[in-house]
Amino acid sequence: MVNVIAFPPVGVTGTMWTVAAPVQRSQSLVTGRRYVSRWGRDRREAMVNVSALSRSRSGAGYSEMLIRHLDGGANLVRLNSYPINWHLDQMRLEAQRSSQPLAWQAGDDPLAWSGPLLWFTGTVVAGTASGSQIAVTGLPPNTLICRPGDFVRGLVALSDTDGPIAQATAEATTDATGAAVIRLIDPLPAGTYARVNIGASESRVFEVTDIPQSAQGLGANWFYQWSFREVFADETDGFVEVNPW
Repeated sequence: MVNVIAFPPVGVTGTMWTVAAPVQRSQSLVTGRRYVSRWGRDRREAMVNVSALSRSRSGAGYSEMLIRHLDGGANLVRLNSYPINWHLDQMRLEAQRSSQPLAWQAGDDPLAWSGPLLWFTGTVVAGTASGSQIAVTGLPPNTLICRPGDFVRGLVALSDTDGPIAQATAEATTDATGAAVIRLIDPLPAGTYARVNIGASESRVFEVTDIPQSAQGLGANWFYQWSFREVFADETDGFVEVNPW
């Protein structure tokens, strides 16, 4: 079993989240014709630039401790995707196109209700997936609610916190009723979803391809640039999730 270390709670100044699709290439010596074929699985590749002075100037310490926890690369790290499009747009749209369960409590004690009662923050969006698209309702009218590259997560039941996820391949704008159709590069399982979160985050496990070294300067911030390549569970003896933070 391999330990999968949660990425530390640091501030970042730059991110990348993309997909690498491996191919084989050859060329005929007689005709010069080019041959290209796919092989292997798509893998996420990611990059995170960590500010050493983030988190009350603990960013460097968190980065160095992550290096220790990785044990030279023997262990892996779990990352949640950062926004692919401009992060400020993501923040502005978040409450308009997604929802999260809300728990009520008095002090440290959760409040019990006499029957099932679900509360949510944000906007509860419903959807129906069919083929490589999902029709959604319950959104603000006449609003750009999805950009290409945004992740869309479907939640079958209102109380679900996890579900299948896919990426939008084009922009989607709602009509006057707050409905829209989002085109997806890969289909979600067909059916009805009680909640749909647009602009969701996907979670993957990675190996570090280049453990950073960063020298502290005088009187200025410095940075740790992390590069990652996805690892699948069936390529190991299994994952053990570890959060040391």
